[in-house]
Amino acid sequence: MADVSGPAAIWAALDRARETGGYPYFRRITGQPAPGEISVEGLRAINAASGDYLGLAADPRVREAAAGAARELGASCSGSPVVIGTWSVHAELAEELADFLHRPAVLLTTTGFQANLTLACLFSEDRAVIADRHIHASLIDALRLGAAKNRRFRHNTPRHLARLLEEASGQGLSPVVLTEGAFSLGGELAVLPEIADLTGRHKGMLIVDGAHDIGILGPSGRGAGEHFGCEQDIDVLSGTFSKAFGAGGGYIAGSTELVEHCRLVGRATMYSASMPPPTAAAALTALRIIRDEPERRAVLARLADRLHDGLAELGYARPHWASPIVTLPVGGADRCLHTWLAMLESGVFAAPFLPPAAPPGQSLLRLSVTAAHTEAHIDHILEVVGQLVPTVDTTGVAAAPIPCPA
Repeated sequence: MADVSGPAAIWAALDRARETGGYPYFRRITGQPAPGEISVEGLRAINAASGDYLGLAADPRVREAAAGAARELGASCSGSPVVIGTWSVHAELAEELADFLHRPAVLLTTTGFQANLTLACLFSEDRAVIADRHIHASLIDALRLGAAKNRRFRHNTPRHLARLLEEASGQGLSPVVLTEGAFSLGGELAVLPEIADLTGRHKGMLIVDGAHDIGILGPSGRGAGEHFGCEQDIDVLSGTFSKAFGAGGGYIAGSTELVEHCRLVGRATMYSASMPPPTAAAALTALRIIRDEPERRAVLARLADRLHDGLAELGYARPHWASPIVTLPVGGADRCLHTWLAMLESGVFAAPFLPPAAPPGQSLLRLSVTAAHTEAHIDHILEVVGQLVPTVDTTGVAAAPIPCPA
């Protein structure tokens, strides 16, 4: 039987989509006609593909901070942080973020992907990195760059993690456990209390990527660790300013010694130009808004609840946490691309995922809720989903598997 999910089949489906005008990638965004909306090559649609969870990217204060920094400091540092790329705005952002996250120190990076690549300098030969199978591609690449022995535990399965921790200890290796706080494709939360407990028992290091939970989860917005009451059991946090902060860049937060090690040994950061000053200024202003305006998280939670309630009425499983990320399985690649285009033409811009970003034989559409949306936006998304998206497998909602190397 032919492989209907292999690279050749996916490319063929994308070629067919090009012929019909339904190629979904690299579409030109030509404007933002209203909060929570975008123009995609002339088509006005609800922006349900954005990670701007708190709606801060278009906040006038964030915009003005970036514009002011550009006027005063220019568009670029034109150098790496170790030589000429650490400016006052970077130091201020790092200090305030460390205080917000209750961490001794923070390292800034130019992108969130780069923050995770920098973690590779922690993965030395005397360590075993044991990572959740659903981690982001940037973390997978960090594993490949590091020298540690790498193992993967079944997604959110503490029993399997415990077995691998025992094996690492038996081999005389120092364990490092790697997971996301909220997973980027399905939106589900890591079982952090159990993971933290197991890591602590084996005297390991726990690293959590908070890209999709820091800023939106927990009473103060400090992420999944605060939400579960175990944030002090997390040794290292990585994250991005491109999601809830509505800016750009990334960071690593941890002990002073660890951050200094990453500064001086982490090649992905040390040999790359610093975050541009306008981006740092935007992230700093967004951080202060996140800290001072918790009502934004409340708005996001209410809208996410509304979306999940509506999906439940359509027959989808209701997850334990009403994540702002929702993943809908839509069958094969051709159906996914056809559905994506039909949704766009109906006024909803979603994010399509084909293999290998989705499991073999499956394709997915991801919807994201932001605080910039209105109840009318959510209701229209639900109407379009009900009309166009087949309920293929309700277990895929908010729990879609992501393939990764064994």
